[in-house]
Formats: sequence, structure tokens, C-alpha cells
Amino acid sequence: MSAHSPGTLLAPPSPARPASDPAAPLLIVNPRSGGGLSEAAWARAARAIAEGLGPFEARMTERAHHARTLASDAARAGRRLVIAVGGDGTLNEVVNGLMDAGAPEETAFALIPRGTGGDFRRTIDGAEDLCEAARRIREGTRRRIDVGRVRYKGDDGLDHTCHFLNVSSFGFSAAVANRANRSSKRLGPRAAFLGATVRTLLGHDNVEVEVTLDEGEPRRRTCLLGAVGNGRYFGGGMKICPEAQLDSGHFQVVLVGDLGVGTIATRIHRLYAGTHLSIDQIEHATARRIHVTPLAPDGQIRLEVDGETPGFLPATWEILPGALNLVL
Repeated sequence: MSAHSPGTLLAPPSPARPASDPAAPLLIVNPRSGGGLSEAAWARAARAIAEGLGPFEARMTERAHHARTLASDAARAGRRLVIAVGGDGTLNEVVNGLMDAGAPEETAFALIPRGTGGDFRRTIDGAEDLCEAARRIREGTRRRIDVGRVRYKGDDGLDHTCHFLNVSSFGFSAAVANRANRSSKRLGPRAAFLGATVRTLLGHDNVEVEVTLDEGEPRRRTCLLGAVGNGRYFGGGMKICPEAQLDSGHFQVVLVGDLGVGTIATRIHRLYAGTHLSIDQIEHATARRIHVTPLAPDGQIRLEVDGETPGFLPATWEILPGALNLVL
């Protein structure tokens, strides 16, 4: 960008409230989402958003995790509405920022999608068009929704905690996400994830884990993958947790058992349709707390959280009922 470097406070092309007015919606914009955002593209996007939303303030993210800092600062300053403009990763950072600020009751968040995966947009049946998404936010109402919290082993070997809105998983899905995040999205998110799925299948070994749901007995399982869903979709459109609800007070847990490459290749369409729960060797349940640990002491099983891959098992997931306000 030439006139507006990342981080500059941008105004929409219509009369705006004064800068830093807590009543003005704050857009946190990821200029790298959706294939990149030039100054001209932002001007077009801002016009469309302003048409639907009205006056707003905007900040561009400058680096990884900057959206988290911006959201936290905004919530602490009393901002009433924080809107993530980007993909699932940007939204995840905004949610973590709001949680860092103590999830203040007066602050709500919303999403204007501009990313590649769009899995949370699918979960809330959100609009893809910028103007329509903005209009729905302007006319929408606050809804109290649950947030997931996961404790895990980071790449640095230390214990870490983060929050998520949609789906967290381990095993094959995390390996695919790790590969897809490093690949080109020029042909679209579904093509990127399908390509990563095929390449990962060729060299993937199913994982052996011990799973504990709530206060139940630990169960040993050999899994292709496991998913913990507050929302329904992951992997660029796979409806992995079709019965999950954002305000149910529990997760839907799906364990895909010891299935081989051939079985997955012939049934992957059922993952997209959300009709896979009846397949033999797929288990599903609801739980408020899930703990999963590798059976092999030195086994590194990758963890995925809202499309990002921050670390490994062992991990513990907990639901935080009614933690944030979402505008729909």
C-alpha cells in the first residue's frame, strides 16, 4: 500500500464519527487475507462495507497476532463492536484478543469474511458479499455464544493456552491444515485443502491416543483424526461436526477411527455433506471437557485450532458457555 501503510487508521468513503469513538464499529482488517488487499481493492471494499454498515473506523494488521492486540486494546477502551475483516485466522485472533481483555459485556464482535477458508462463515450461514455481510451486522442483534479453550504443548515444548470459536482437531486434519497453510491458495480454498489432503494421505499414519470425555473413563483409540467442535465446519468446507451449536454449552466430539486411504478417498464427499456420522468406525458424542494424550511417549501428534497449527498433543479442551457477544 502506498498512501496507507499497514496499521494506518482508515476512514470509510462516507462521513465517519470521530476517530476512537467507542460507538463507531472498529474494523480489524487483515490485508493479506483473500489473496491480498491493495489500496485500490481496500477502497472498493470500504465503499461496499460503508454502504451496508454505515460509518466505521478501521485498522490494518501489520504482523502475525497483531489483530489480537488490536482487539484487546479496543475492548479495554470500551469499543462496543469489533469486526474482523479477513478469514478464520483473523477472526480467531480477534476472539483471543477479546478474551485477553476479559470478554467485557459491553463489547461484541462480528465477521466480514475476506479469507480463503470461510469455515466460521459457513457455521453462521454468513454472507460472502461485503455489503450484504455489513448490512446484516448493522441490522443484526447480539447473541451470547460459547467459546472453546484449549491447553496444549507448543512448538517450543512449553504449555500454551488459546481460545477458539469453531473447530479444533488433531491427527490427519491437523497435518492437512499444516500443509495447506504453507501452500498456494490461487485456485481457491477447497482446491488447496483437497490438494493438501491427497498429498497428506499418501504418507499419513493413523494415531494412537487416549481420550477422556468429561469425568468418564479414559478410552484408547486408533484414529485418523479427532475433532472438537463448537462450530460445524473445518478444512475449507468439511462439515465435520454437523450437530454442533454455538450456544449449546458443550462441544460435539467426532473421532474418525482407523480408516485407510481408500475408505477416506471414496467417502470424503460425506465429510463435506455432514453425513459421515453413520459410517462404521466414526464415533461422536457431546462433552464439556476433553483430554487427549498420545499413547506413544515420544509421539508428536499435531494440533489444529481454527485452521492454525500451533502445537501438539497432549491437549485439554474446555467449553466456556456464553463467553462472548456475537452480532448476527
